[in-house]
Amino acid sequence: MSGFALLIIVYYLGGGALVDRDISNISIGAAIGVGIATLVFGWLIYDLLMISPLGRNEILFATLAYLLIIATAFGLTHVLSGRAVYIHIGAMFGTIMAANVWMRILPAQRKMIEAINAGKLPDAKLAAQAKLRSKQNTFMAVPVVFLMISSHFGGTTTGGYDWIHLAILIPVGWLAAKFIRRA
Repeated sequence: MSGFALLIIVYYLGGGALVDRDISNISIGAAIGVGIATLVFGWLIYDLLMISPLGRNEILFATLAYLLIIATAFGLTHVLSGRAVYIHIGAMFGTIMAANVWMRILPAQRKMIEAINAGKLPDAKLAAQAKLRSKQNTFMAVPVVFLMISSHFGGTTTGGYDWIHLAILIPVGWLAAKFIRRA
């Protein structure tokens, strides 16, 4: 939650760090709208993909998710400042992680506990979905840390090329998360 507070205080209320006039002449209000839309649509698209048949194929899902993340970062680098792009991609991951917990993992666990308390077998499908969402949260956590650290360096390239750094940081974060999960 503190990340969202900083997003609001520094980028939405401050405004100056949100837009780089060398990249875009978008108004602060429109840039805030783009930022909020990134968070909302990031979750909605992720969730719709997860409940689709694609969500059951982890490799295909990860590939498509990666391409969508990079496309989002590419688009944002043409509208927002480099640092704002980094923080918004990180906030999008954080929004997805929080929504996974509150809207998918915890409700599934409650239903499984209710079934056990009623003397019934818990739904294995719910357990599998909650486990997969939890696993994906783990894989998003490391890139979020990388993005929080690297956001101090966002905007160091000219011409809106910060998305290339994100294209490298995210799979490196996923690889690190894979090693952490094995430890």
